[in-house]
Amino acid sequence: MPDVSPKRLALPAGPWAGFAAVLLLFAALLGYEGGHGTFLSGGNLEVLLHEGTIPAVVALGMLLVLISGGIDLSVGAVVALVTVVTMRVYTAVLASSGSGPEASLTAVAAGVLAGGLCGVANGLLVTRLDLPPFVATLGMFGVARGLAVWLAERTTLAFPGGVTPDWVVTVGKTSFLNPGLLSLLILAALVAVLLHLTVFGRHLYAVGSNEATARLCGVDVRRTKLGVYALSGLLTGWAGVLMFAHSNSGNPTLGEQLELDVITAVVIGGASLGGGRGTVVGALLGVAILGLIKNGVSLFNVPVEMQYILIGVLLLANVALGRRRGR
Repeated sequence: MPDVSPKRLALPAGPWAGFAAVLLLFAALLGYEGGHGTFLSGGNLEVLLHEGTIPAVVALGMLLVLISGGIDLSVGAVVALVTVVTMRVYTAVLASSGSGPEASLTAVAAGVLAGGLCGVANGLLVTRLDLPPFVATLGMFGVARGLAVWLAERTTLAFPGGVTPDWVVTVGKTSFLNPGLLSLLILAALVAVLLHLTVFGRHLYAVGSNEATARLCGVDVRRTKLGVYALSGLLTGWAGVLMFAHSNSGNPTLGEQLELDVITAVVIGGASLGGGRGTVVGALLGVAILGLIKNGVSLFNVPVEMQYILIGVLLLANVALGRRRGR
């Protein structure tokens, strides 16, 4: 009988411990006035889920990239670019056809495609020009942000005539079982299946663990990395469409520091910056931990600098414990 490694099947203990620690921290603050009625309310949970959906979708793509041994610093700028492209295409198609549904479908497809093209460009820079992922994606960060500002003509784009499509109102609304949240759950399940039940997933872990050994074993490293960045781009494109709906605009300034938040969340969730390790559950827990910290700091009037300190401590502790377990 083949040996099944418990590390492959076990849930990530580190992220769960971090999640519990953050909950206990803010539970200890419930004695403050208004704490019980706000932090533990259904309305606050809706806010947490709504605000966490976009970084969670981006985190799924970042997880794939980190497992492969790469990194993507362009996701925040790509999200902004996608919102601008989506609004530009929606406005153009609506003006030419007069059909709102046709304009919406075309705009959403164009937004996701724009994200995918940015991902493919990152992959080609890494695999064909042999640029370090840090340099390649940092360059794409500048290109995407510049394109977003240029296409938006240095302004925020609004819906023509001030008429917002119904699907944008629905997706942008804070509620349980929001379509954006449902799409996140579906995408998370698909990424988990991709990682653990497909040949591509096994190749991905192999490339991230030891690229030279993976190549000797017959893995097409270039194709695997290109596929990873393309998938990450498509996921970022969908996150940009969700951001478009949440902000009700095409805004070239959106997504600032998103890449840092997402990388931090995925690493807190147990992924390794050295590659070869990470799970979907861990990545989502990392996003939840950051969301709880930001939400709790806001609700309990904790000094905002504590947000950065808590995130930094969690990140350092998680990486240190991970390296110790690895040794």
